Amino acid sequence: MTETVLAPSAHSQRQPLPVPASDELLLGSRRIRQAFLQTPLCVAGRDAPFIRAGDPEPVGVLIRSGFAYRSCALGDGRRAILDIFVPGDIAGLDNTIAPASSEDVIAAGRVGYHALPAVTLRDMMADHAIALYVAALLAASRWRADRLAASLGRLDAQARICVLFLDMYERLRRRGLISRPTFNLPLTQEQIADHLGLTLVHVNRTLHKLREEEVVLVDRQIVIIQDLDRLRLAGKGLPQAAELPEAADHHLSSA
Repeated sequence: MTETVLAPSAHSQRQPLPVPASDELLLGSRRIRQAFLQTPLCVAGRDAPFIRAGDPEPVGVLIRSGFAYRSCALGDGRRAILDIFVPGDIAGLDNTIAPASSEDVIAAGRVGYHALPAVTLRDMMADHAIALYVAALLAASRWRADRLAASLGRLDAQARICVLFLDMYERLRRRGLISRPTFNLPLTQEQIADHLGLTLVHVNRTLHKLREEEVVLVDRQIVIIQDLDRLRLAGKGLPQAAELPEAADHHLSSA
């Protein structure tokens, strides 16, 4: 007896449609933020480190309010500020693959945050959506590092400061934390100098010039952008990055 083999129907051959990367990123963002929000809210005062270099049990941190920065101490005692974190950012993700934290993350002002052990975050990355989102965040951090390196290598002091203010404005605007080109940036002029490779005197002189030219006014750590086009011109040609789809964190504050 001859066995009849039926060809698979078109319906049975149909494969599930791939999930768009943006949807997976949004799902990963939602899941990892939910995990952070289940932990107690902690508070760090100005200049307090809440991730410490050399910590054998490092953590990752979701910043709910305030600004922070990642820094390292140079051999001659000077400080280099490598990155700036705004509300909604997750700091310390590189600790998921490092045996100990390599840099300090320090509160620029009063910071509210949630912390998870790096080992917990590493285990969570078994979830494909979370792993994809963490990879995207690390790529965004790399973009900021490339943008800073290009700025330090090729731009003068005025353009560097313009790019800093532009980037802070864009990041806060995308998070829905501001609706006007005015925001609080609780960095001292010395910290701006440490971030941009300038001297304190140079920063002070450049801010005064930007004020005279009616480009940016900085008064008591309130940044008022008067000529957004000039800022965008200063950053023209620097590395850019795609915006990440992110789940919203309720009650975020830039204060």
